Amino acid sequence: MKNQTKLICVGSILMILLAGIVVNAVFEDVDGPLIYEVDILPVNPVVGDIIRVVIYCVDRSGISNAQLSSSLDGEEWQTQDMSFYACLCVAGGRWVATFGPVVEGDKAQFFVTAFDNGVNRNSADTQIYTIDPTST
Repeated sequence: MKNQTKLICVGSILMILLAGIVVNAVFEDVDGPLIYEVDILPVNPVVGDIIRVVIYCVDRSGISNAQLSSSLDGEEWQTQDMSFYACLCVAGGRWVATFGPVVEGDKAQFFVTAFDNGVNRNSADTQIYTIDPTST
């Protein structure tokens, strides 16, 4: 009987600690995701290329989605959902989207927004990237 009591006490303590971690991860998350890498492919785009944007991001409450906002030659910004491709850890992953094709004289600009799974759906934006494609 003594061993069962110890086991119940240890199990109860572990449950309380786990509940505290879950509450902290979900309800205390006030920061947006960390977008720690942005890859632009092709690296040196030429006229006619479709631009592929790949981001890697994490957040302690997980990532719910990411969006790519792009503009060609100063036109209105177009926003599209990015596709989730790989979970690199429990709370993040790799997201991919494309835009274009870019034409001669275009000044392509884009930025990415990632959203977490927190109660407030916190977000984070990258800087605005500018691409000037070269002629073929």
